[in-house]
Amino acid sequence: MIMTRTYRDDSVPGYIYLIEAKDFHWMFPGCYLKRCKIGLTRDVERRLSDFASNQPPCDIQLLKSIYVEDMDEVEGQLHGQYKSANVKLLKSREWFDLYPWHVEIIKAKMSALAAKSEPQINLKYLAALALIIAGVSMGSASYIRSTVGQASRVEVIK
Repeated sequence: MIMTRTYRDDSVPGYIYLIEAKDFHWMFPGCYLKRCKIGLTRDVERRLSDFASNQPPCDIQLLKSIYVEDMDEVEGQLHGQYKSANVKLLKSREWFDLYPWHVEIIKAKMSALAAKSEPQINLKYLAALALIIAGVSMGSASYIRSTVGQASRVEVIK
């Protein structure tokens, strides 16, 4: 039986997630590793519900998910950084045995990547807007002063 695989373009906006296989860890003298998965999806909730039918028989916990503009690029970056911790499974290459501090570092990197994906207000534009508002309000104040002064002059002339 020949299995064909259809191409799916993952270089699109979506989510990167980090999950942990709960109670599935390795303890060696002086070493504690967590089994975690770094993956991508267009729908986090649906992906988590799919784990029951096609992934290892263990409970999972979502540690973090972020929205990014290019799922494939961000997932590839994270996978590349932890390549040495990759677990070679038959069905998946996205599981990693990570030290607890690596998990925290990945979560921090994901937060930084999510911040880059969110629209940022350029400080130059914000400063220009503040100057415009200040200029308009100062112009209005001087206009009011000049018109009050004219009105008082008119009264003096009468």
